[in-house]
Amino acid sequence: MAVKNNRRTLVTKRILKESLLSLMAEKPITKISIKEICDLSEMSRSTFYLHYQDQFELLKDIENEVLDKSFEALEDLGGDFNTIESIENFLNYVKSNKETFGVLLCQSDTIDFQNAIIEKIANHVKESVPDFNQMKSDKYIFVFIMNGSLNVLRTWIMNDFDMAVPEMASLIFWCNHNITTAKNS
Repeated sequence: MAVKNNRRTLVTKRILKESLLSLMAEKPITKISIKEICDLSEMSRSTFYLHYQDQFELLKDIENEVLDKSFEALEDLGGDFNTIESIENFLNYVKSNKETFGVLLCQSDTIDFQNAIIEKIANHVKESVPDFNQMKSDKYIFVFIMNGSLNVLRTWIMNDFDMAVPEMASLIFWCNHNITTAKNS
């Protein structure tokens, strides 16, 4: 939709996003109507349709925004996931946006977001470890690391962040480092 991103538009979109996420915490997006989003956000349907075609486009906007913001901080640190500090930075962002990540990572109808986050992390790792894809088995090890890390993140969220960020970052780093190190021995 071609709507200027002035302050009012940004506030409207933020409220619509918060409303959808709130509803998605209760039920899948396929069971959420535009009317429910509008009722919760206290906006008219015409306002909704001024910005989005449907709830799926709104969800895609949320996913894109979260992905972009998740990796802005990472790129400020040099753009890789090969240090505990960069993993901590990412985990701090996740924790500070726990409701959003709780919905986007822990629901089956957000598989596109889950795949996108794996792909984005994978691209960063591949750039920072250029010799990793040399053996046929590397792609399988890589898939194992990415999906394992995502599931650890998902479990951490579902357990209400029961480990401190530095401890979780060290665990993820240690597991991934030891898998890649063992592969080369």
